Amino acid sequence: MLVNFSGSPIEVRQEGSGRTVVLIHGYPLDGAMWSSVARRLSDRFRVLKPDLPGHGENPAAPEGTIDSYADFVSSVVEASGGAVGLAGFSMGGYVALALLKRRPEQIAALALVDSRAVADDEAARAKRDESIALLRQSGVEPVAEAMLGKLLAPEALTRGDLADRVRRIMRRQSAAAFESDLMAMRGRPDSVEFLSKIAIPALIVAGEKDVISQPDEGRAMAEAIPGARLTVIPGSGHLTPMESPAAVARALGDFFGAALPG
Repeated sequence: MLVNFSGSPIEVRQEGSGRTVVLIHGYPLDGAMWSSVARRLSDRFRVLKPDLPGHGENPAAPEGTIDSYADFVSSVVEASGGAVGLAGFSMGGYVALALLKRRPEQIAALALVDSRAVADDEAARAKRDESIALLRQSGVEPVAEAMLGKLLAPEALTRGDLADRVRRIMRRQSAAAFESDLMAMRGRPDSVEFLSKIAIPALIVAGEKDVISQPDEGRAMAEAIPGARLTVIPGSGHLTPMESPAAVARALGDFFGAALPG
């Protein structure tokens, strides 16, 4: 599917047919992180898995803000033809919340996967600054390698094929994309108070062994959003869509199947 963004046509991968579900990737990845989940969902839904600006095959310049990423996703939704089911992984969840605040009519149901509502505190911002300094000094490789152990549960790290796939996705992102993501996450607003205002069906997905967005945070988010559901993925770390794609696809499929009109 072609999307017009900033005056340029951007190709967005799609598969399947039916009600539309858009999957937003996280840092430091691209839409391919959703491939196994998208394949499983495509027998019930039309699934779009865009690369955010500057990531994967998207040539648009990354601007270093969550709102700029949300503007791109808004263009994807507009091109898709109507309100969608939106799932955001980690940073993609921040993007989804930003879009919901600004253009709520575009989202019919929301899934936040291994994501958070709180903004970075001072210590977290300092960590982002350290990563940016390392990125500028040494490039993508050391920053990507440092992320691997945070993305995957210890057991998943021993699955060489999975770890290698995650490495390949991270390593093909440009240094500009890495820095844009780090700046966007560093500067994102707090969304905790916004959660109680969400008036559409919502699902929170959390990995049981996630060390970035821990299950207790997911539980608190689900309690704060009226009527929200919580699904904890057993044994998974942060990157549940790649560690446990069948379980994540089942959770998203059941949720969007019930929540989306038609």
